[in-house]
Amino acid sequence: MRLITLAFPSAAAFLTAYEDGVITASTRTDAVLGEQVLVEISFPGLPNRALVRAAVDGLLIDEEGLRVRVSDEDASTKDFMLRIAKGELKMSAHREHKRFPASLEVGYKPDDADEQRGTVEDLGAGGTFVRTQSPPAVGTRLTLTISVPADKPITATGVVAWVKTGPGSNAGFGVDFDALEGDDGRRLRNLLRRASETGEVDLDKRAK
Repeated sequence: MRLITLAFPSAAAFLTAYEDGVITASTRTDAVLGEQVLVEISFPGLPNRALVRAAVDGLLIDEEGLRVRVSDEDASTKDFMLRIAKGELKMSAHREHKRFPASLEVGYKPDDADEQRGTVEDLGAGGTFVRTQSPPAVGTRLTLTISVPADKPITATGVVAWVKTGPGSNAGFGVDFDALEGDDGRRLRNLLRRASETGEVDLDKRAK
């Protein structure tokens, strides 16, 4: 499956190019009508390039462009891009909370799918990075259950902010947490407070 890169100069330009699941863009990439492709999309305000599966829906011969219809399988990523472009969702380009290296088992469950397993490799009050070979799409809402040795798991909800794919053990995804309150929020803050003293999440002591 070939990769087609579509870079838009502004969010408004992306919205102009989008209509009912179809994106029209200028590109010199050769394509065949009906061809299944991977489309990498970027525009200012989108925190990371988004990757979606699509089919070539039309060819613009005179304008050196094409139309691609985004796959229903990547509807969550499509909706995420639209919300960003419309200003309905804003994401910081920098982290507001310090992250600490970690190695914690985690279960993550998208709203419309079964729970899967991964490893938390850095953790902060505002989010985490989960190492897994099956990362969900950017924009997916999910619930995470983070295992903490000698304590009950910490449960958090959030949205997938970016995805890293590739062979080997480098694949995974970043999550921006929703506001974490109650007992889970308190125990996470205590865990991170101890981590600030050692530079890594404490795996030996109970979070109190």
